[in-house]
Amino acid sequence: MGWTARQLKALMISLTVLGLVGGVGWLQGTYAAKDDSGPLTPEKVFPASSKCKKCHIRAFEEYEESIVARAIVTPTFRAMLEDYAGKGKDKHYCLNCHAPQAVVFPELADSMVKQIISGDPTFEGVGCIQCHLIKAVEPNLKGHPPIKVEPGRTVFGGYKDFLESKAHESQFVDIFKKSDLCLSCHTIAPPGVPTAEAVGNWKGSKAAKEGKTCQTCHMPQGFDSSANEEKKRDIAGHEFNGKSPALRRQAFDLDYETEVKGAQTKLTVKVKNLVPHNVPTSHPIWNQVYLQVSIRGLNLKEVFKAKRVYGRTFADAKGNKTLMDHDAVKLLEDTVLKAEETRAESFAFPTPEGTPSFDVEISLHYATPGEAWPKAFADRVAFFTSRGLNDPVFKSSEITKRCGNTKVTEGKIRKLPCP
Repeated sequence: MGWTARQLKALMISLTVLGLVGGVGWLQGTYAAKDDSGPLTPEKVFPASSKCKKCHIRAFEEYEESIVARAIVTPTFRAMLEDYAGKGKDKHYCLNCHAPQAVVFPELADSMVKQIISGDPTFEGVGCIQCHLIKAVEPNLKGHPPIKVEPGRTVFGGYKDFLESKAHESQFVDIFKKSDLCLSCHTIAPPGVPTAEAVGNWKGSKAAKEGKTCQTCHMPQGFDSSANEEKKRDIAGHEFNGKSPALRRQAFDLDYETEVKGAQTKLTVKVKNLVPHNVPTSHPIWNQVYLQVSIRGLNLKEVFKAKRVYGRTFADAKGNKTLMDHDAVKLLEDTVLKAEETRAESFAFPTPEGTPSFDVEISLHYATPGEAWPKAFADRVAFFTSRGLNDPVFKSSEITKRCGNTKVTEGKIRKLPCP
């Protein structure tokens, strides 16, 4: 028997309704409800961030390009974790920040470590839900990230005016507006030297007293569409800027003067750290920043070059210098630029001969960790990347640069734009 137009219309409506109900059911199943039947699984509790993209397109695209999205796949982390796990250390210490699934499923730590080292993990490290299931944190006093993860269908965030969603429940938690959320992981210090934490006296900074938080710089607000472009409002950025060239250039001010005294010249450089935390920060062991000066005399020939390094040097239990934070037990040297500190550096060099003036170039750089790594470890890092020793991790990057020219008879530098 043939279908009438009315019957076909009724069938189409029924199929559409069924499809919508099925779709809602799938979305609701994306996040694990407390009353779901069956045990909680990592897939239920920590769904892939790509599922969040269906509604949060802009946030996902920003996150996808961020360093946070690569928390477990960078060659440095894989090599470090391999060394760490190979020495019988507690695997949860690394995973609690780099793969918070281990907080909820500690029994999976061994298999997670193996997958990460293999370079083919079946899970994300720090994805959308890994942060947005955090209900609370406690002050980080011992370097261990005390995040309180609450599995379920409720997604926590920093908006009081959140939109209702069929994919999950939403709840405002003020921790998302505070630096404590970020600092739960980003104050990590070498376990054996907890006083050498990375961020430094952030709470005593001018920025903190003005009410600024980590999110102010690293998740800057912008007026844009909310999920599914339902309305316009202030939206937090999810690029997690920290190493972007634009942000780095805003982080320092360089002032410089020369004084010619006959055959000798003195160059004084004042390095002002404009950010409210230590520089360098992030990884407390191998991150370094260095100031470099170059003097060019007749025919622009370089006649003097020097640099000052800002970072930390640690020793292991045998008294040997180490770059492995899990081996560090003693801080040997600390030259990091403290929060909002101005450091004056002096350089003395022979006044260039046979020229009425000489050029001065001053630059600040993020050092490549590879310059200080033991060869065996550097080779292992290179093994974990398709680019080998040509990977960017082995290349330093310039932060900012200043230039000038000094007439020998006058002795004072004339500050000029860099070519």
